[in-house]
Amino acid sequence: MTVEKKYKSTSSFISKCINTLVSLVKIILISKFGKKLPKATTESCVVLGNGPSLKQSLEKHADFFKQHPLVCVNSFSVTEEYTMLKPLYYVILDYSFWKSDDKHILSTLEAIKQKTTWEMYLFVPQMSASSKRFEKFCAENKNIKLCYFNYTVFKGFDSIANYFYRKNLAMPQSQNVLVASLFLSINVGYKKIYLFGADHTWHQTLLVNEQNELCLKQVHFYEQEEKINLVPFYKGAHLKETFRMDEIFVTWAKVFWGYLMLNNYANKQNAKILNASEISFIDAFERIKL
Repeated sequence: MTVEKKYKSTSSFISKCINTLVSLVKIILISKFGKKLPKATTESCVVLGNGPSLKQSLEKHADFFKQHPLVCVNSFSVTEEYTMLKPLYYVILDYSFWKSDDKHILSTLEAIKQKTTWEMYLFVPQMSASSKRFEKFCAENKNIKLCYFNYTVFKGFDSIANYFYRKNLAMPQSQNVLVASLFLSINVGYKKIYLFGADHTWHQTLLVNEQNELCLKQVHFYEQEEKINLVPFYKGAHLKETFRMDEIFVTWAKVFWGYLMLNNYANKQNAKILNASEISFIDAFERIKL
C-alpha cells in the first residue's frame, strides 16, 4: 500500500469514527424512539416524482399505476391526478411546508385536506410536530393518518447506520424528498419499488442573470413548460436569498449521494428500487422500461 493510499484509508476511518459518534449523539438528542410505520400489504409500490416525464408515464402506463399502492410528494395534491389515482402515501420533507405561509404551500395543504376522500398516510418529519400545522388540518379530515418519521441524518459506518435505519431512528441524507419517500417505502416493507418522474434535469435550466442571481426554470409534470419562466433560485419558500453556483452543485451532489446510500440500504433489506422514469439523471438504481 502506497503512502497516499494509507493516508486516505486512515483518514477515511477516522472520519467515519467521528461521523458515527456525532450521528449517535444526534439520535439520542433529536430522534423520537418507538416510531412505528404502517405495514405493506403487497410486495411492490410506486413512488411518483413530480418531474415533467411523469406526464408521459401516466399516459403510457395508466393501468400499471392503478395496480399498485402509490407514494406521492410535495404539491401532487393540486393536480387532477391526485383524486384520480388516490395515492396511499403522501410524503412531505421540506420545512417550508410547516414554516411558510407562501400561497403555494397553503394551497397544497388545503388541497390535501379538501380532496382526500380515501384513507391515506401523510408522512412528515418529527421536527414539524412543534408547529401543530399538520395535526390541525388532519384533525379536520379523518381519512388522513398522520405519521411522523425521524429525519435524523446518519453518517459514518454503514453497518451501524443500517441498524438505526431499520429501527426508524435515522435516515440517509435526504436532500430531495424522493430519497425520503424511497427510504420510507423500504421500511414500510415493500420489496420492489418502482420510481417514476425522477427527471432531475434541473442543471439544464440554470442561468445567472445580470444581477448575478442564480435563476432556475423548474418544471413539474402538471405545468406547461412554455409558460414557466426563469426565476431567482431561492433557498426556501420563506427565504429571499438565492443559492450561489457552488452551493447548488454541492446541494445536488448530496441528492445523488443520498440515492447511492439508499440503494446500498435497499440491497441489505432485500428490496429493489427500479427507476422506470422516462428521463432521469439518477444512476444509482437499475433502469427499466415497462
